[in-house]
Amino acid sequence: MSTNAYHLATRCAHGGARRRGDGGANEPFQRPIVQSTIFDLGSSADAEAIFSGARKGYAYSRFGNPSVEALAEAVADMEGGAEALITSSGNAAILCAVTAALEGRAGPLVTHHDVYGGTTELLGILSSVHRVPVEIVDSTNAAAWYGAVSRAGAVLLETPSNPLMRLIDLKQTVARAQACGAPVIVDNTVATPFNQRPFDFGADWIVHSTSKYLNGHSDMIGGCLVRKGRLSPRHRTIHKNLGGTVNAIDAWLVLRGLRTFALRMETHNRNGRAVAEWLIRHSLVTCVHYPGLGANSQADIFRRQMTHGGSVLSFELAGGAEAACRFLDRIKLIVHAVSLGGMESLATRPAMSSHRGMDPETRRRAGISDSLIRLSVGVEAIEDILADLDQALAG
Repeated sequence: MSTNAYHLATRCAHGGARRRGDGGANEPFQRPIVQSTIFDLGSSADAEAIFSGARKGYAYSRFGNPSVEALAEAVADMEGGAEALITSSGNAAILCAVTAALEGRAGPLVTHHDVYGGTTELLGILSSVHRVPVEIVDSTNAAAWYGAVSRAGAVLLETPSNPLMRLIDLKQTVARAQACGAPVIVDNTVATPFNQRPFDFGADWIVHSTSKYLNGHSDMIGGCLVRKGRLSPRHRTIHKNLGGTVNAIDAWLVLRGLRTFALRMETHNRNGRAVAEWLIRHSLVTCVHYPGLGANSQADIFRRQMTHGGSVLSFELAGGAEAACRFLDRIKLIVHAVSLGGMESLATRPAMSSHRGMDPETRRRAGISDSLIRLSVGVEAIEDILADLDQALAG
């Protein structure tokens, strides 16, 4: 029976594990960690077959590793793609995807101004050092966004965006991009395949920071890129030679995390919505950014392309930067830390952390105020999360 016949929760529970017939009788259910840099190439004829691609084999772990390959298969299956490549970080995944998508294309890489701060800095380096044409557009201006997409070399987008949780219409964006032959890359880290399926709307690539929800335990750094269609030899060459490949142990840590992914996401989604609804009623909170709120101006897009709002949200406080810092100094259960998607609830101030590399005026144009707090809601008891928010805001 094909694994695609099973529901996502079932595929996650068995993610990366051996299937009956894979390796003979009495094989371990969990694949072993292949912590080896090199592999015995055998005879000269064997080596030629491996290096030429005539048969499957391994030579050097940067080129391929059984543990990493198991993760690639599991992630591709989760997203409904054909094949995946595993990288050493989310930024490495974006670099690899952008390089592959832009090859042979003349137009600019089109993206929006409220993407994750690390992505903004990476694209700045590509533009200034490598002269990659990058066009940054306000995605809330439909005419400007779709106009830019219609002349793009490739499109890179986040939906929801990090940290403002703005949505971009995937169906409309892909239609405009396809008209000019531009591949579309969707960063699905915040939404996850549990809440959003970009390939269903025609996206060409999906990228993730696997450090976040896919791993779920805040104990490794990694990324991945998934292609809707088969990977070409050129795609694999780009991945191998950019150097951002991952080691076997970190790949195994993501595989371990994937087994509880669906279970964790049910609690993440439930807690995220409860926190958003609680915050929107608080007198000191001036604005809540969360796609799952019924009154959200992008509710129609949400209904069409997402199943749940997730557990990342951001909110703004009356009192500016001083109030935001006071809140971070007072939280007790919630951890003042970067990242998202772990078991624990995390809070950070983007202007001071993930987006501090942007100059103040650029941050202002992107809508990232000094009072903005990004909250990654964990899987703790919702009563404890709300009690901590209540006492921190009371100060």
